[in-house]
Amino acid sequence: MNSLANKRPYQLLPAVFVFVTSLLWLSLANAAGEDSIRTTDYYISHESNEPFYARHGVDPNVLLHVREVVMAGRERTVREDGKVLVLIHGATFPGYVAFDTNAGGASIMRHFAQLGWDTFALDLEGYGMSTRPIIMDTPEAFPNDPAPIRSDVTMANVGRVVDFVRDLRGVDKVHLLGWSLGADIEAPRYTILHPDKVSKLVLLGVNYQGWGESEDDLSAERDGYDNNKMIFGYPALIERWAGLGTKPEFVIRSAFDAYREEHLASDPKSGERGGAVRAPAGRFFDLTLEKPHFDAEKITVPTLVINGDADADATQEDNQALMEALDGEENKLVVIPGAGHFLHFEKVNMQFYSALQEFLDPKKN
Repeated sequence: MNSLANKRPYQLLPAVFVFVTSLLWLSLANAAGEDSIRTTDYYISHESNEPFYARHGVDPNVLLHVREVVMAGRERTVREDGKVLVLIHGATFPGYVAFDTNAGGASIMRHFAQLGWDTFALDLEGYGMSTRPIIMDTPEAFPNDPAPIRSDVTMANVGRVVDFVRDLRGVDKVHLLGWSLGADIEAPRYTILHPDKVSKLVLLGVNYQGWGESEDDLSAERDGYDNNKMIFGYPALIERWAGLGTKPEFVIRSAFDAYREEHLASDPKSGERGGAVRAPAGRFFDLTLEKPHFDAEKITVPTLVINGDADADATQEDNQALMEALDGEENKLVVIPGAGHFLHFEKVNMQFYSALQEFLDPKKN
């Protein structure tokens, strides 16, 4: 397990160095050699547009954690093929936990690195090793503040990281994958706004139309998010995954055990909260404002919609409606049988990877 997961980014390097340079990085190299996988954690300086900082006179300069997983030496050839994949996480998992849990084949990043891709996963503000606003430490001290980290904040995070990756690799476009809440909000909306920066879009476990709540129910949800400021994940409870269609018998147990350890370690306050992991509620607030959650007709890049047939969040009816709204012959819907919402942690993950590879790089199949 990555021992850095217990530490906040600003604890890793002196503050004066943050001021001097726009990029903080720490290389976590594995075994040496051109054939080995190399993992690098970057900490990118970013001026946050989270209103909490201006409202309380707090310095808005934050750090965004980005994990890179790549075959050593690949960086020198990436300009030739443009095989760069940026991944956006969901509601409670930080990016590196969601996409680089290294057990049971659960790491999308390592699998695709071995296939010749440069892979990058970010932690949005308020998650993992990116900066959390202090309202998440003591929400009771700010009763009149709204839920932090709304989608305008996370969209700015994605824009900062995509541009960082484009500059780092010298490419014009990246391939973009959003999972769960990242597929509901940031990945499609960023692609709509910046089609010139996205080669292909993957929406994994996407909920497009919402869940049919009444406006009164949605208003009550928004009040709850503003009052509580946070939602919580519970990594120890595999049964909670069943609520999203991932039955316990679907899960690769070694992958779940590794995930649980990484996710608990990603929040330094999980111990004092009895094993609950914090996530900012602002993204959920915004999810209640628009139905559908994005304008699919405005997506102009090839798009893969992929889920498990038992996924209770990304239902077949909902995803079919999304496919009907998408415009383009290159768009594709793939449904993995006997699977739920957490495909890369499930026993079907190789089927998932095969379908994803066929879409991203069809000439290799």
